[in-house]
Amino acid sequence: MEEEQVKENSKIYLKTPYLDAIQSIPGESAHDKYCWIAVEIKARIAMGANLEEIVKMEQFPRALYGLIKVEAAKILNRTGHTSQSNYEAIEEGLKSENTEIFSRSLQAKEFFNNITDFDYFSNNLLHHVSYNTRCKIIKKLAHRLAGRNPQLAEEFFDGILSSYGVDRAMPILVACSKLFIKDVISKQKLVLSIGMVNLLYKRYPDLIVWYLKLSNPALNDPLERRIHHVKISEYKSFLPKLIRRNLSAFVEIYEMHSKNSLGLHLSRKQANRFAWNAKKYYLDKPNIFYKLLIPENISEEDMKIMFPKMLPDKIEDFNTNRMLQYLRQYPKAFSVSLLLKSYENVYGMSLLDEEKIVTAELMKILPAEERVRQAKIKTRKHDEDSIGGNDKFMWRCFLPANEVLPKIRERIAKTSDMFERKNLVSQMLFCCKVNEDDESLLEVLKYVQDRHRNEMSSFHHAFLVKIQSIYDTLHLSLDHWSILFEIIQRMYAKAKSSDFINVPMDFLETAVRFRLNNNLPPEPILKMMFFVLSRGYQSYWNVLTDYPEYERLCLLHFLRIAEQMEQESWNAIKTKTIPNLIMSIYRFNERHAKVNDLKIEFFSMRDYPWIFNELFEMLKENRQDFRLNALKTALKKNEIDIYNHLWPSEPDIVTIDINTMNQLKKDPKRILSHWETYYDLCRKLNYNGAVHRFVRSLRWYNTIPIKFAERCVDGVLKGKNENLLVMLGSLVHGETFAKFIEPLLPTEKMIDMDEQSRQNSFSFLHKIPYGMEMANPPVPLELIGRLCEGDYLSSSLSALNNSCRRTSVTKVIPFAKHLCCQRVTVAKHGIRLIAMVTSLEELIEFLSISWKQQEHHSVRKVVFDKVKHLFRRMPSPSTWGLMKMIISTISEKEESLLLIWPFDLADVPNDYITEYLKIVLEMIDRLEGTSKEQTIKSYIISFLRSIDLAICNILPDEFLVELFRRYLFNETCNHANPAYVARALLINLYLETTGDNLDRRLDTFSKIFVDAVKSKWNMLDSTESPHYYPIRNSVRTLITEIVYTKMKPEARSLVIDRVMETFLSVLTHEDDAQCYLLLIYAQEWNRVKTPKEFATEIGKKLSELIEIYTPLFSYFIADALKDFLKHGHSDNFSSEYFLREFVETLSELGTVEASYTAAQVLFLFSKESGANCHLPVLRKLAKTEHPAIKSLVNHIQK
Repeated sequence: MEEEQVKENSKIYLKTPYLDAIQSIPGESAHDKYCWIAVEIKARIAMGANLEEIVKMEQFPRALYGLIKVEAAKILNRTGHTSQSNYEAIEEGLKSENTEIFSRSLQAKEFFNNITDFDYFSNNLLHHVSYNTRCKIIKKLAHRLAGRNPQLAEEFFDGILSSYGVDRAMPILVACSKLFIKDVISKQKLVLSIGMVNLLYKRYPDLIVWYLKLSNPALNDPLERRIHHVKISEYKSFLPKLIRRNLSAFVEIYEMHSKNSLGLHLSRKQANRFAWNAKKYYLDKPNIFYKLLIPENISEEDMKIMFPKMLPDKIEDFNTNRMLQYLRQYPKAFSVSLLLKSYENVYGMSLLDEEKIVTAELMKILPAEERVRQAKIKTRKHDEDSIGGNDKFMWRCFLPANEVLPKIRERIAKTSDMFERKNLVSQMLFCCKVNEDDESLLEVLKYVQDRHRNEMSSFHHAFLVKIQSIYDTLHLSLDHWSILFEIIQRMYAKAKSSDFINVPMDFLETAVRFRLNNNLPPEPILKMMFFVLSRGYQSYWNVLTDYPEYERLCLLHFLRIAEQMEQESWNAIKTKTIPNLIMSIYRFNERHAKVNDLKIEFFSMRDYPWIFNELFEMLKENRQDFRLNALKTALKKNEIDIYNHLWPSEPDIVTIDINTMNQLKKDPKRILSHWETYYDLCRKLNYNGAVHRFVRSLRWYNTIPIKFAERCVDGVLKGKNENLLVMLGSLVHGETFAKFIEPLLPTEKMIDMDEQSRQNSFSFLHKIPYGMEMANPPVPLELIGRLCEGDYLSSSLSALNNSCRRTSVTKVIPFAKHLCCQRVTVAKHGIRLIAMVTSLEELIEFLSISWKQQEHHSVRKVVFDKVKHLFRRMPSPSTWGLMKMIISTISEKEESLLLIWPFDLADVPNDYITEYLKIVLEMIDRLEGTSKEQTIKSYIISFLRSIDLAICNILPDEFLVELFRRYLFNETCNHANPAYVARALLINLYLETTGDNLDRRLDTFSKIFVDAVKSKWNMLDSTESPHYYPIRNSVRTLITEIVYTKMKPEARSLVIDRVMETFLSVLTHEDDAQCYLLLIYAQEWNRVKTPKEFATEIGKKLSELIEIYTPLFSYFIADALKDFLKHGHSDNFSSEYFLREFVETLSELGTVEASYTAAQVLFLFSKESGANCHLPVLRKLAKTEHPAIKSLVNHIQK
């Protein structure tokens, strides 16, 4: 009674006119009902009825008026009774927000076949329908126009592009002509999706090849801007298709990306096709194409041609083991011969003479005599007097076994550490393998059996793993295996203490194969294997799966062993053994049934009734054992009668998937007979996509939807089960659902935190939006708007976006504009909604008005982001005008917009780049008076860093000059200042040119430099430091960076000379000795090529420098020279080599100035890295009789 009162008070009455109307149509399924509708319509057409008369038939319920009208119009057109009213009816159906009506309208081929005019579609459809509907209509147009009327498709593309942007127009592109598509890709800088590439390749393969070649890394010239970024990595799944239809294009594209790690992997079929058709390519350039081949399929003759070409160009890049990887599938003799011969032919020397690159992998395949020779070289060079350690194998192991094994045995006898003994035994095995000495191996096995029988279990486990990894144990002799069997048998006898359940299964499998191959009984090993499987951690009992006969034999033995076990032992393992053994047998049958292997005899579990008796007993003890879950499914599939016997009361396992949907179509009565089971499953899985599709499809079936709807309403009202709203929303008509939930919506905007019941109330209301998302047609936007008004916004966002996508644009826009007038959090979503659904023209106008009207920084940021995205995707005068207006009006209130610098230039076209940067600079100037100094500096730094080399070459010189005048000498005491970035702009970008352009830019730089020095040289900035002259610091830092920066040889000499000329035009060598000296050293280095020549020239220059500065300044001269030697020389020489050559030559010149400077330089370097590497020079300088030199050298060597 209480719940009935709640229902009465809430005035909630669920009437389902739409479901009732569907129920009134004859037929059990959707197919039957639609067939009945079609038959009735055709009968009326045969009687001469028109569209209006048909839809007014009494047989058709009024609730289905829209659907019947569309169906009648389609059939009239199909039967030749075309009329304007028919097309208007289909047009009306396309505008419908009901997806069922829209989907049936979209199937009207005659309507789309008569497409002649874009303006009609634009004015009558696209501007009025919902966002989702618009996208689907555009895709339908693309499908109908493809291959039929490319000129009309191009008209539609241009129209949609100008109205809605490039993203919405993309589907139509497939239907256009090749030249048009190529032109659009170039102009719009389009990046195609992988789906679009696949579609276009079917029609225009040459076009896609052209497009993929746009990814060529060679096109990335740093001097030229490329806004069109095509990344080949996004098309890796498509590239193999070229092998079949356009091999030469595939080869060209793959080769152009060979230096990058493309990471393309071909299937075996694709690799075989490539190898068959591309032989000339991979033989010519194996370094590039080897990765696409299957190594095992490369013949020895082909490898002889390929391998020498795969060696690196530089000998220092040669890696022995990497090269041996290419030869791993060939015989040893062939591999070693090809490697040695190729190395000698390419590099002109013998690989075996280079001890460092003779690796263990190479020594494994060398002939015995050469291997021993190399091993002796290695052991002499690497002290191996003590055998042991943690190395994988010692070089000594490559010597003859009769030399090595006795010494290792002696060492083992003296070793108390078990892990070291284990390593030493591993070395013995390896030595035998390398020498291919089976007799010695037999001795080692006997030695392990006799002398190490009482080792810890970990020793024996490691021994088995090691011999399995070193040897192909399957091909050992009977003598070897007899000893191995004794070792494993001893471990089995001590199973509890030897940790036998962890014995490697691959070793036991090999043992079984060996015994079967040699006609030996496998039972002893199979018992051990059964022990490991039944007591260990493995659930997969299928062994030797590559050999079906052996696999079946093993399973038979496992069944026999299990059946014959003593009861006490069996009780301990049966709960694990029974499910695993049965599942393994079913896996065996299923695997061989798939390959249709008639030679294999399948298992019939009916031949083993004992195991099901045991299973029955197991179920009595514990029916909930997790191990039974998979077994139940397998038994139901393979042994239904046994399943029913074991689980007689177990309900059928019901799932909702594609099979359920097919069953619903074929046999809806069966679903109806178990509707409660399906209802319960849908209730539990109410957020599953398959469940949503299943529930939606129930609408057109008899009885089931009514029962589901009644049970949902009952569960919501009486059971307070809010999750059922999702199912109800999928089931009933959207209008019905809206009426049902309206009284349930909150009447107050704020949650009353004082009431305990509010938590449950909020949880209930939180689920309503999920039901709204399912409703078809969508619920009125006003209902969602009520949730946006208070504390329920976060819960309703998904429903808000979902419903607005499915609601007519003519309704969404006024609703979204209303949201824009609400509080900040709501207004932001209103702006996003309008940006999603409206046309470009309307959007530009709206964003312009919003920027002017909205005051909150958070809302303005949303507007700003939308404008940025719009300009990035559709750069045009109109979008640029909007972008320009917004940047020009950014004020200090929008500082939050600039926290992460938003003015990325990557997608700004060249036509706008200069003006773009100018208005951003104007914005910074405008903010300078109102923002913090450090904030402005961060803006300037971000602004300057956004200019790259290509942009620098586009910008007009006067703009760059203005930037340098402003910021090049705008120095502060830290690096976070504009001057730091401006210097990088000047040196790395502005002066990165040659010829007349470099001359002109150096003239510009000279004028800026001279003006700055003349006006600011003596200006003191006491706010930073009592003795701080910003311009002096700037000049020194700038010249130092110029000297130290790597430049093109043809430009460096000119730059250094002009900088020196400019420096001396306003300053003297005394104004900044550091700059002067660095420029002198740089000039001298530009005139020579080697460190020796440089030392000679500096030696001549020293007397002049000492004369200018006097000997009292010699330390400073040497210090500046030290800095230059460390940072200012060419990368062609290492720092260590350059310094050594320089000081040696300088010390040999014989003058006091040269020798003393050499000693000073060494002294300065010794403070940083010591002087041990320069001992020869120091000894030579120590012999000098000059007291200053001798004293300094002695001081260094203290």
